[in-house]
Amino acid sequence: MPSEEQLHAAMQGYLDALNRADVEAITSLFADGATIEDPVGTGVHPAAEGLARLVGALPTGSTFTLDTPIRTSHANGAAMAFTVRTAVEGVPVEIHSIDVMQFDEAGLITQMRAYYGPSNLRSGDSIGAA
Repeated sequence: MPSEEQLHAAMQGYLDALNRADVEAITSLFADGATIEDPVGTGVHPAAEGLARLVGALPTGSTFTLDTPIRTSHANGAAMAFTVRTAVEGVPVEIHSIDVMQFDEAGLITQMRAYYGPSNLRSGDSIGAA
C-alpha cells in the first residue's frame, strides 16, 4: 500500500503539473489503464485521453490552488479540495472542485473523479459570492 507521503506527493504533483500545463508530468502520475471522470456524471474516460483534453482546453494562465490540506485514507485513496481560476472568452471563471483519487500499490493514480456541479462554478461578478 502506498504511504501517506506518496499519496500527498502524487496529488500535489498533479496540481503542480496542472499549473504548468505539463501533460507529460500529469500522465506520469497515472497507472496504465487509469480512468478519469471530470466531472462525475459526464462519463469515464481513459486517463491519457481525458487529461490531454483537459489540459488542452485550459486557457494560458489558469491556476489551481488547494483550498484545504490534502486528505488521505487508511487505504489507497485520497482527496483534495481546490479552486481553478481561469477565463472563458475574457470572463473570469472559478471552479471549486473536490478530486478523489485511488492509487495502486506503486502509488500511481488508477482513478480520478472530480466533484463539482453548477453551484460550484462562478463567473464574472459572481466570483467570491457564497
